[in-house]
Amino acid sequence: QERKAKMPSSSKVLLSDPKKCTGCLACQMVCSLGQEHVCNPVRSRIRVIDLKDSGRFLPVSCQHCEEAPCAAACPKSAISRDEAMVRTVVDYNLCVGCAMCVHACPFGAMGFDGDRGRPFKCDLCNGDPLCVTFCEPGALTFTEAPMLAYPSARASARRAAGSRR
Repeated sequence: QERKAKMPSSSKVLLSDPKKCTGCLACQMVCSLGQEHVCNPVRSRIRVIDLKDSGRFLPVSCQHCEEAPCAAACPKSAISRDEAMVRTVVDYNLCVGCAMCVHACPFGAMGFDGDRGRPFKCDLCNGDPLCVTFCEPGALTFTEAPMLAYPSARASARRAAGSRR
């Protein structure tokens, strides 16, 4: 039976808007600097995917799934849910570096540090994501999950109302 990723129902989530992302990679640089103290996009917890031929870019990071496939794949139960911060976290005291979690993530949002022999993922900068702070185009936001659909629902309602006039 395949497990599907399920998002938390009431928490802040990191949201990306590919319509606003310019592909500048500032989010990757500030993330790697904040997390690893080096400007190296390979060590970033957020990745910007170039959607070739569309002129758009898609920032991707850990979705902090309630039923996280990465946690289910871990043979040592090193990945768990931090309910206080509503996120998934890696306990490096338990992790054996097998990378099963990296392969299990349906979003491709986990990385693996070959030098240290361990996975890494977004930890939301303990509630104040640097990538959001430094995203000049505003492609990244840190917002309440229940509010996600409201702006698009309002826009759809306005379009529908406008077409009936």
